[in-house]
Amino acid sequence: MYRANAISYLGDENSYSYAAAVKLAHGEYKAYSGLRKVMNAVQCGECDLAVLPVENNVEGAVNEVYDELYDSGLYILRQLVLPIRHSLIAADGADISRIRTVVSHPQALAQCRKFIDAHGFSVRSASSTSEALKAVGADGEVAAIAFRPLRGQSVVMHGIQDSSLNATRFALLGKTPNERGDKASVSFDLKNKPGALLDVLRVISDNAVNLTRIISRPHRSGDGEYRFFADFDYASTDDELKKLLSAVKLQCTGFRFLGRYDCVICD
Repeated sequence: MYRANAISYLGDENSYSYAAAVKLAHGEYKAYSGLRKVMNAVQCGECDLAVLPVENNVEGAVNEVYDELYDSGLYILRQLVLPIRHSLIAADGADISRIRTVVSHPQALAQCRKFIDAHGFSVRSASSTSEALKAVGADGEVAAIAFRPLRGQSVVMHGIQDSSLNATRFALLGKTPNERGDKASVSFDLKNKPGALLDVLRVISDNAVNLTRIISRPHRSGDGEYRFFADFDYASTDDELKKLLSAVKLQCTGFRFLGRYDCVICD
């Protein structure tokens, strides 16, 4: 368990990010209203560590986090897989028949798509599930999809996510990388030429490293290029990892080591 003076996270104490934060690190927990603000809090020194959602096993990567991570200067220190059980939350005494609109973070809305469609609700996005709770109306027509209710609100229905196995992976981020851990992540840019990605994958394969995940995101240069993010298992020494990363870097036009870490799975 990491300890720090201050830890930034998304939402408030009613958010999934807070639930992840208390399992990843001990310290003063500071809430922020946007993913970028959570990162900026560490970059500017307001906080020592940050907790952010990085991927849901149903809806995939949280793209905004990956778009910011490369340039943030922060490293992944630890990861946590947290089961996500969404609830439909409305004003006390509200009946589901009165609800017309549901509000939540886009990821939460996507994870409950079947439930929303089955009831014919209109949807509205919020920056977090915590912000969605603030939009719940006293007339019972606007509800939120969130973790738990505020005072004056109650759960209308629990477990409304499309998949019973729904889970989100959260990352603990800091300014100094770990030297230990059985997983590692990198990000890299490549020349736009045949076989460029294969050259990187061949280096990883030749070193008998198990690549567990790779995604691409449009490059911010806007020229049709893509940036890649890769995770792999790695249990060898830090020196051997540095040799592998050096070999990968030679194949890239841009490269950043994102961290070495362990991943904990919650029941």
